[in-house]
Amino acid sequence: MRKFLSFTLFVFFAVASLQAQSLEELKAKKADLEAKQAAEQAKADAFKGELGDLAKQIEVLSGWDTGLKGLVGLNLGGSNNWVANANRNSSFSALNIGVNAHANIIKEKFFWRNTLVSNIGWQGLDNNTDDKSSGTGFLNDRNVDALIGSSLYGYRLNQDIAISALGDLNTSVFSFLKPGTFDISAGATITPHKVPNLVIIIHPLAYHFAFSALDGVKSQSAPGAKLKATYSFNLTDGITWSTNLGAFMPYSNEQFPIQYNEYNPTTDMDELISAEEGLFEYTWINTINVADVWKGIGIGLTFGMRGAKFEFPDIQTYNAIGFTYGF
Repeated sequence: MRKFLSFTLFVFFAVASLQAQSLEELKAKKADLEAKQAAEQAKADAFKGELGDLAKQIEVLSGWDTGLKGLVGLNLGGSNNWVANANRNSSFSALNIGVNAHANIIKEKFFWRNTLVSNIGWQGLDNNTDDKSSGTGFLNDRNVDALIGSSLYGYRLNQDIAISALGDLNTSVFSFLKPGTFDISAGATITPHKVPNLVIIIHPLAYHFAFSALDGVKSQSAPGAKLKATYSFNLTDGITWSTNLGAFMPYSNEQFPIQYNEYNPTTDMDELISAEEGLFEYTWINTINVADVWKGIGIGLTFGMRGAKFEFPDIQTYNAIGFTYGF
């Protein structure tokens, strides 16, 4: 009996020892395989990132890169016998349409960048719907009308600097060049390869055409320098911001006689104001897009600011918000 018990204990400890050894070997083998897997996964991730970068470069260098985003904002309202309203029987409407488009071709030795931004807005107001002769009607008055386009061609001296020529238009759709400006210029363009969405234009050779919208006020032109910068980046996932700032600085301080139609609230009328102004001007356009809120539809916000005393003595601004869709 004692021999049998001793033999049983010996077998038990031998089997336990073999199992422990086998378990440690399996754990070591597993750790070794996991380390090899992590190393191979790191290589695969590196290849994946490199392949993505190469695909983007091939897409850009192979031909035209085009894009079109549309913005639509619609607001309708009204009341019928609503006593709490100051105008108990009234209606209002507002519609804003915006377009932001680009067509770029970027090669190793040259590039050609084209952009177009346009915003048009209408509004209608009727403070007494019972009176058929009152009100401005549905979407009758246009309260926003902007058309801004540019075409930039550059020949690269290296990957960051190019000699370039620019055509730049700033006017409206329905009152084309009444008023408006057009610049043609040449100089250098900086496109830092480490900041791919930044374009800085420095053109010391520029000629500026300022078109008048007022009777008796002549259109003017002058040589000067053209400066322009565009940049876009992701604020966060799905939210992008793009900005476009341009300015013309005349080399001459010559002042031109201008007559403004300016609204005077004390008389409820427009007054004709005479002044003398130069041709310095700037325009700054900012757009924020929240992409794909629902089935490809996003939300867009555009804000524009312009200073051009040849057109108007004060700062000009416009803004628009609405739904966007990219094509």
